Amino acid sequence: MTGDQAVSCARRLLTLVLALCAFLLADGAYAQDESRCKVHDPELQSTYIGGCKDGWAEGHGEVRGTATYRGEFKAGRKHGKGVKTWPGGDRYEGDFVEDRREGTGMYVWGRSSTWSGQRYTGGYLDDRRHGYGVYEWPNGHRVAGPWESDRYTGAPSKGAIARGRAYAEHAAAVARVGATVCREMEIGVATRDTVRGTVTAVDGERITVRIDDPGKMEHTIGDRILTKGTLLNDGVKAWIPCVTPRAP
Repeated sequence: MTGDQAVSCARRLLTLVLALCAFLLADGAYAQDESRCKVHDPELQSTYIGGCKDGWAEGHGEVRGTATYRGEFKAGRKHGKGVKTWPGGDRYEGDFVEDRREGTGMYVWGRSSTWSGQRYTGGYLDDRRHGYGVYEWPNGHRVAGPWESDRYTGAPSKGAIARGRAYAEHAAAVARVGATVCREMEIGVATRDTVRGTVTAVDGERITVRIDDPGKMEHTIGDRILTKGTLLNDGVKAWIPCVTPRAP
């Protein structure tokens, strides 16, 4: 190898080394920016992994907090396709616009919800069901048609009429001050326990229940541990009339 060839080879090697160093430095800077990247959603304030621009989540990312989200971001807000999941099991998958559910999506209510297993698939506008949508129950019943500002505005089906009558009868028995009501609590797969209380206030589809008997096991509804005397605001559908009071 001549002297000129040796010099040329050294120059090429130096160029490759400098390019590799620049790549590693840029990659490290990206990782640092990513670790400091922020999102606006107050439920997503723990750990973020993904694209970043000017200190805000941008492009595809994953983030955790009291809820979790995986999908697209723009300027720190959920924007585009994404999936958001809440601790109780509720899950939304679909379109977001500047942190709002907007476009087309599917919302499934989780196991801890009063509407457990029910699902809505269809249009959204400003975080509310809007446009054409289909609502489904776990037993196979469904209603399809127009929605406006979170309310179904189409003609009721026979199933919907029957459910409305059943709900009215249920509410008449449960949603009244002084009613003795019970709620079944699942323990594991096949074991159930019963919580018993008295209705002290009624507000639309929600009731305030004073817990008289918290059951044999410790139970939590929302973030509250149930004890005797606890006042709990809950959905009407979660409670049923107590057939017979528990023997002392």
